Amino acid sequence: MKVFQHVNIVTCDPDFHIYLGGILAVKDSQIVYVGQEKSEILEQAEQIIDYQGAWIMPGLVNCHTHSAMTGLRGIRDDSNLHEWLNDYIWPAEAEFTPDMTTKAVKEALTEMLQSGTTTFNDMYNPNGVDIERIYQAVKTSKMRCYFSPTLFSSEAETTAETISKTRAIIEEIIGYKNPNFKVMVAPHSPYSCSRDLLAESLDMAKELNIPIHIHVAETKEESGIILKRYGKRPLAFLEELGYLDHPSVFAHGVELNEREIERLVTSQVTIAHNPISNLKLASGIAPIIQLQKAGVAVGIATDSVASNNNLDMFEEGRTAALLQKMKSGDASQFPIETALKALTIEGAKVLGMENEIGSLEVGKQADFLVIQPQRKFISNLRKICFLISSMLLNPVMLMMFISLENRLLSKVKS
Repeated sequence: MKVFQHVNIVTCDPDFHIYLGGILAVKDSQIVYVGQEKSEILEQAEQIIDYQGAWIMPGLVNCHTHSAMTGLRGIRDDSNLHEWLNDYIWPAEAEFTPDMTTKAVKEALTEMLQSGTTTFNDMYNPNGVDIERIYQAVKTSKMRCYFSPTLFSSEAETTAETISKTRAIIEEIIGYKNPNFKVMVAPHSPYSCSRDLLAESLDMAKELNIPIHIHVAETKEESGIILKRYGKRPLAFLEELGYLDHPSVFAHGVELNEREIERLVTSQVTIAHNPISNLKLASGIAPIIQLQKAGVAVGIATDSVASNNNLDMFEEGRTAALLQKMKSGDASQFPIETALKALTIEGAKVLGMENEIGSLEVGKQADFLVIQPQRKFISNLRKICFLISSMLLNPVMLMMFISLENRLLSKVKS
C-alpha cells in the first residue's frame, strides 16, 4: 500500500470534503483510504510519499474534444461555426493522412496530460485515421477515453455504406476489450446528417449497447436549419427520433430554452459544455446554471484546439465560472466548488464513469493529479481554479497519476 502524506485533498465527493494535511492511501490501483492522518494507515504502508503541503484532486475529465484536429490549431480564428466548418475544417480534414492524425493525437495526449486531464471523450472524422495506431498511442499514454468515429451524410456514399463503414471501426474498438479505450456512436449533428442516418445511428447504438455522442443546439443558425428542414427545433427533432431515451452526450446545448431544459430532466441526455469554443466561434453562452439546477449532468470540455486554441481544462473551468456569473448577473453563481466538480465528478457522470473516477473516494480508481507549488501562491482552494491556468508563468509542478501502479506519466516544471 502506498500512502501520500501531508497533502491537502480536494475530494470532489458528494459533500465536497476537503482534508487539509490529510493522507491518501492506494492499493492495487484503488483508493483504500482518504481523510485525516491515521497512525494505523501509516503503519500498514509499504511506501510513504511526503508531498509537504501539495494539493491533490481528481484527474480532469474533458467531455468533448477532437484530438485528431490538433494539427489544425490556428487554421481560422475569426469565423462563425458554419463558415469555419464548411470553408476551412472539412476541406482540411479531407487531406488528412494516418501519419498526420496519429501525430496530432499524440500531441493532444501530451497537452492534456500536462494540464491535468486524465480522461477524454473524443469524436473524430475517420478520414485519414488508422484506429490501431491511435489505440496504441492512447494505450501508451495510460489515459482513458471514448474515441468515436463521426458519421456524416454525403453524396459520395449511401446511408447504408456510411453505417457499414462506421460499424466496422466501432467493432474494431470494441474488439480491443480495453476498458480505458471505448467508443460511442457519433453522428456529427442534426444538420450534417440526414434523418435516415440519424435514425440508423441510434439503432446501431441501441444494438451495440453504447452511448451516443453528437453536437446539438450549438448555434442559432443550426436551429434555423433544422426548423426549415423539419419544422422543429433540434431537440424536438431528436426527441422524435428517440435520442432522448438513449444514453447520449450532447455537446454544446447553447441554444436550449427553458422548455427544452425541462424535457432533458427526464431524459438520458448529458451536456458537454465548451465555453471557450462557444466564445471563439460566437455561438453564445450555454444556460449551464439552469441545466444544473434542473438536475441535468453538465461537464466541461475544450472542443478541438482549432476552436479554442488549447486543451487546458483549468482555463476552461475558470472561463465557465466567469461566464455564468456574468450571464446570471450574480457573482455568487457557479462558485469554485461547482467549477471543480464540473471539471471532475460531473464530467465523469456525463460519460457514465462516476462509479470509477471523478472523485477521491474509497473504492474508486487512483486517478488524480498533484499540484505542488514551489511558492505559496496556491495557498487555498479558490486559487486552484482561478490561478492554476497561470502555471506556465509560475513555478508549479503538475503530476498526473492515471494509476499509481503504472509509471509517472507526466511531470511538468515551468
